Amino acid sequence: MDILSDLNEQQYQAVTAPPGQTLVIAGAGSGKTRVLVSRVAWLIGERQVPPLQIFAATFTNKAAREMKERLAALTGLPTRYMWIGTFHALCARLLRREGPYLEPLNANFNIYDDGESRALMKKCLAELGLSDDKQFNPYAVLNAISEAKNKLLGPHEFAEAAADAWQETVARLYRAYQKRLQANNACDFDDLLMQTVLLLRREPQLLTQYRARFQHILVDEYQDTNHCQYQLVRLLAGDDGNLFVVGDPDQSIYRWRGADISNIMDFARDYPHCLEVQLTENYRSRQNILDAANALIAHNENRKPKQLFSARGAGPQIRLHQAEDDRKEAYFIIDTIVRLREDGFQLSDCAVLYRTNGQSRLLEEQCRRFNLPYRVYGGIKFYERKEVKDTLAYLRFLANPRDLEALNRIYNEPKRGIGKASWDKLVAQAATEGLNVAELLDVPERVAGLSAAATKNFSIFSAQLKG
Repeated sequence: MDILSDLNEQQYQAVTAPPGQTLVIAGAGSGKTRVLVSRVAWLIGERQVPPLQIFAATFTNKAAREMKERLAALTGLPTRYMWIGTFHALCARLLRREGPYLEPLNANFNIYDDGESRALMKKCLAELGLSDDKQFNPYAVLNAISEAKNKLLGPHEFAEAAADAWQETVARLYRAYQKRLQANNACDFDDLLMQTVLLLRREPQLLTQYRARFQHILVDEYQDTNHCQYQLVRLLAGDDGNLFVVGDPDQSIYRWRGADISNIMDFARDYPHCLEVQLTENYRSRQNILDAANALIAHNENRKPKQLFSARGAGPQIRLHQAEDDRKEAYFIIDTIVRLREDGFQLSDCAVLYRTNGQSRLLEEQCRRFNLPYRVYGGIKFYERKEVKDTLAYLRFLANPRDLEALNRIYNEPKRGIGKASWDKLVAQAATEGLNVAELLDVPERVAGLSAAATKNFSIFSAQLKG
């Protein structure tokens, strides 16, 4: 397959950019994924760059899968072992490779999701007597800790920078939270990024090694990088490495998660000799849509001006309807779909977008009123289902017997006659003796106050975990 075939002039310029630093400002629907994938394929096929010398980071697992699938189709090469993935996945891979440097963690560390992090924080709140204090909600505390980690502030640095009593208490919780994570040989998502940056800063020989390995660094959605991700890219690329970033300040949506738009706006300051390419041909929309979008976004400050255009023609005029309330809004939307169906459109041609899941209720009511079949996308994610999380907890424990949170989830799943009171006694005695809970599980008769039935059930559970 010809890597450069069917690229427009702007895309071609980006894909074949010379060595050095390149900033691609990719407007919505302008083919940025195609450009990024084609760039990787071009480096491999035309510049003979070994695939394992390329580091390509994006933000979602879906985007990473799409990049790998497209690259495999373009090059015919297997992509499984290439360094292409989300920032978090790539950092986890690097950390596991460098296990001896991770003390007190080891390379088999587990990665806690949001739910597991909240459960751990609730224990920290209880430990400090703050469980009933509404101002220390687990979500709020974890958000503060996440923001600190995105700024590369550990518990000590966060405590030193605390400006009020609330932050001082969060600093104590941060310290307790990290202590529990380390005891469980676990990281949260933010740790994956932060610990990678700190590791490369702490171990100059490792940084030299990875700079030599990754001859080309590519980053998708650069406008949504936070300070930690920015520092990781700067470390790996250095001041004069081959860095190719794609993004658009007009599409920055993750400010609430620490994204710093100055990373893309100041790219030319960081790399004075960079090449900037703008992708402005939109392949997704008609010109009327783009004209409206261009007119609105032009009022934004702190952006890189560009004018999107489409070769697909003007298209129908945009309609704006302002309803009196949310019920009449829902009625108008579903009534419009009914009329479109009467005009020959298929229901599968229609989509309704809304900002929050709670807004679907009125729309669903109107669908039922009109006897209109519909499908709501969303709900509980597969990996959030209880049975899946229980299964994963077993696997996590088998890989990492220090993971107390995994044991807390499975000790009575499925039911095996182990009550919470008995379990709490076991955990408390393990902590008193400085043992891992799994170690004491082998000798439950040593736990004070356990009934004969509980002791027997603990022994059975221990045997099941080993067998």
